[in-house]
Amino acid sequence: MKFMSFNIQHATDYIRQVIDLDYFAKEIKRLNPDFLGLNEVMNEGDDEEYTDQVGFFCKKLGWNGFFGLGDLIDGNNPFGNAILTKYPILEVENFPIPDPEDKSEPAYYESRCVIRATVDVDGVEVCWLVCHMGLAKLERVNAVELITLLIDSTDKPIILMGDFNVEPDDAVLDPIRERLIDTADLFEGARECTYPSDKPFKKIDYIFFRGLECTGAETLHDVIADHLPVVANFEALEQPKLHII
Repeated sequence: MKFMSFNIQHATDYIRQVIDLDYFAKEIKRLNPDFLGLNEVMNEGDDEEYTDQVGFFCKKLGWNGFFGLGDLIDGNNPFGNAILTKYPILEVENFPIPDPEDKSEPAYYESRCVIRATVDVDGVEVCWLVCHMGLAKLERVNAVELITLLIDSTDKPIILMGDFNVEPDDAVLDPIRERLIDTADLFEGARECTYPSDKPFKKIDYIFFRGLECTGAETLHDVIADHLPVVANFEALEQPKLHII
């Protein structure tokens, strides 16, 4: 099963700098993931550009999807994460990341979220987490606290993906690394920088996992949005055979 993480910058074509849902639907179909986690997704709001992007992709591709609200921009314009998949979504829930009380750091602040879905991978129920961490340090601390709670709350295999807005050596990721495996630790292609897409100089997009076999992972060099997509292939671990005497 092919999992892909992609910050689509509200479906803005990076070259033309216009929102183009048809273009993104075409590119998603071409890249052909089985499970796709999206960051920076719009939903229907007050402003004309805020439309049901997930609904559009689901109709265009014939897939299943879910939008997770992170914030309401400029009043009533929903913005957040999303999941898309060719397969049934067994369960799904959205978890808001608590905003930090201290906002003294000079950074752009935005409420964000983590989507938790249960999906079937080779007959095994997998917990799939899609997140987008903030730009301020305390936003990311709160995000990691929530993510580790979600990880620790289940014995299911887990796949965690998203735009973390930190580079690999940042200590804020340590609690996640203590619990999950970074696909970039296994495959050189997954270590490549992801942002900005035309001249990437830093890696801030990741796929972590546990309880599955990762058979390959890489950063794709497709300049579609301002981030490059990251993909990983997973299989269920082979169950031990029972020897009957």
